[in-house]
Amino acid sequence: MALVSDKALVLRRYPWGESSLIVHVLTPGHGRVHLTARGVFRPTARYFAALDLFDTLEIEYSMGPQQELGNLRRATIGRRRARVCAKLPVYRTGLAALELADIAARPGQDEGRLFRLTEAALERLETNQVSCTESRVSFELQYLRALGLAPALLHCAACGGQAPALPEDPPRVIFSAGAGGRLCAPCGAGARAASHRVGTLPEDVLLAAAQVDAGRERSADNKPNRGGDAGSSQPLTEELLDRVRDFLERFIDFHLETRPRSHESFLAAPNRNTRAARQPRPHGAGL
Repeated sequence: MALVSDKALVLRRYPWGESSLIVHVLTPGHGRVHLTARGVFRPTARYFAALDLFDTLEIEYSMGPQQELGNLRRATIGRRRARVCAKLPVYRTGLAALELADIAARPGQDEGRLFRLTEAALERLETNQVSCTESRVSFELQYLRALGLAPALLHCAACGGQAPALPEDPPRVIFSAGAGGRLCAPCGAGARAASHRVGTLPEDVLLAAAQVDAGRERSADNKPNRGGDAGSSQPLTEELLDRVRDFLERFIDFHLETRPRSHESFLAAPNRNTRAARQPRPHGAGL
């Protein structure tokens, strides 16, 4: 039985017997790990009151070479994030990050990048750095990049060249989730010929997504906001961020081939980025 020490984020917890839990945790060094926490509700347990969601933990567990379920020996709280539980929208955003991490985490693999971006998303929520919607959008963009699925936002996904907007008002761009994101007209035609589903998205949605992504990278490097390739800076209103979230979560669902529970309620509404959704309502229309 190997004794392992690592950091951890609790992804899921299940009751086991009267006083124990089965916990699924994300660790940077060993990916997703499934553990039994025996007698967790006893004050004498070495992990009593330490297995809450959203906290960064320091854990020690034993795991045999052929075992799928290890034994938790010790857990202490490295970083408590109680504020994530204080407001329902923040709590739901934190749960969404943990659910996506749970889907992507691999047992027995180095998941340092996934661990760090999930921990950073929870820290943004704890410290109230940005709105819940912007925090979710930022995490989902990083998540897609970590999986090698990041959509092309500014240039053509196929040829890497310019992908100008179509002559519409408001501007829209050719886009295909199956072909990697934004496309120029010739590559869009090629994607259709290859049986990819090709449509259009409002250009301001992709520019806003690039702006959020560029802002995250500047913050990580402590660089000032100077604009640049992400296009001219635009106000990131909640309405615009909702449309970015709509596009990203449909993109994630397409590539994961499943709809996470944290996406179901938001995406139950009609697509917020269709042409019909962007038409101004006639004056005097009912609420």
